[in-house]
Amino acid sequence: MAAAALCAVMVSRAVPAAALEARVTRLRVTGTRLWAGVEVRDLLRDRFLQLVRDGRAIFVQLQADLWEDRRVFDRLVLTTPPMTYRIDRDVDGRGMVLLDQYGGSVRHDDVRQPIALRLELGEASRVADEATYYLHASVTAATVDEREIEQAGEVIFGEAQSADGLAALGRFVFRTLLRMGKYFESASSEVTSRRLSGREIRAGAL
Repeated sequence: MAAAALCAVMVSRAVPAAALEARVTRLRVTGTRLWAGVEVRDLLRDRFLQLVRDGRAIFVQLQADLWEDRRVFDRLVLTTPPMTYRIDRDVDGRGMVLLDQYGGSVRHDDVRQPIALRLELGEASRVADEATYYLHASVTAATVDEREIEQAGEVIFGEAQSADGLAALGRFVFRTLLRMGKYFESASSEVTSRRLSGREIRAGAL
């Protein structure tokens, strides 16, 4: 009920998504796990930067798929659920604070520098040395009405501000609002890495 009400309020204010610059910077194996790094450029400028400096948050969603490059039909090897990040003004300085959906936080002191995001893809055993792979990732950044998020959060999750509650609320925001296009300002990008063999990925070629 709360989700439906929240979406109804936001529908008249949605704006089309603009382009966002991003690139895949890492595709690595650490231990038994495969992970990727995605760099988002020029997010903290112009409208988005002003919104954060005014005390508004930006939510960033990252989702990626690892594909095997084959002669006829490429094969999906690994896919990830969307990872949600929140960017807030750093009250102790001129930089920003990047908060992930699990409660971890990283300071981003220089707004002129790209924002580096990390995404766990899955078991490295799914990657064969002789096969060729590439990563396709999609990034969406958006800002929504904080007051309405809080109201929906209290109805659905209660008033407890635990890390679990905040993580669930972050996931709810993107599932309910971004998927349906209910946001104020938005930007998006889809990127693909270069082709790498499984052996090159294990060796850290990217």
